[in-house]
Amino acid sequence: MWIRILFWIRVLGTVDLMMSPRCSYLTHRGYLRSGNEDSILVPGKVINTASMDQAEIADIPDLPALFMVADGIGGAVHGEVASRTVLEYCSLVQVPKSPTAVMAMIQGAKETLDRIVRADPSYTGFGTTVAGLVLFSDHALIFNCGDSRVYLIDNGKAERLSHDHSLVQELCDSGAITSDQMYTHQYRNIITASISGDPSRAAPTVLVNLVPWSGTGRFLICTDGVWEVVRDDIIFTLGMGSDLQSATDALLKACLDGGGPDNISIVLVG
Repeated sequence: MWIRILFWIRVLGTVDLMMSPRCSYLTHRGYLRSGNEDSILVPGKVINTASMDQAEIADIPDLPALFMVADGIGGAVHGEVASRTVLEYCSLVQVPKSPTAVMAMIQGAKETLDRIVRADPSYTGFGTTVAGLVLFSDHALIFNCGDSRVYLIDNGKAERLSHDHSLVQELCDSGAITSDQMYTHQYRNIITASISGDPSRAAPTVLVNLVPWSGTGRFLICTDGVWEVVRDDIIFTLGMGSDLQSATDALLKACLDGGGPDNISIVLVG
């Protein structure tokens, strides 16, 4: 009898885990930047703060659910305002359920920045990269604009699901440099797409990808302050840690141990 009860506890517990994913998240200024221009979106919350020393964890009550990171463009004005404004807009619209809806959401976010520029031209050119996912019970919509990334950590590797909008990515795609050289190339910080506040600029370039999801593995959404410091094999090892919160904290530690040269934002979902 007790064996049978234990069996059903295990079965029901497994089903509940698959049906009720959780997320862990943090953002950190890093060691070399004077401020934090990153922002994070998890269901019901936008986080735009200087530093979190420890990851927070949250249940995901309903699917589909939207998760995003945004990296305000360094060197431009008001990067932190751009990243926060874009994610606040995305948090208020209906969760997109198709690639077309994702692109409409991003266009709406750009138009919000454009309205700020019209009201105050000193904000002209302020902008942000974004990366995110919309999680469903059996698949996910992956999207990005810029060089923030989405990975699937599963099957022995960290697989990059997004594709950078950057000069070094274009050079790599053309065969001019290797993927390893992307990390050290002199032009590695030049991005080729962003969500920017400038009414004269065209709609942002957004890549959207639909991937199946069986309920196993973990999705990592991160800014370039993570992947430029921590290579994909280490992302896999740390990202598959015993629990989401510990894995997220371990990724932060690896970024800081690597010098923390940029702002660091991590959302881990699984």
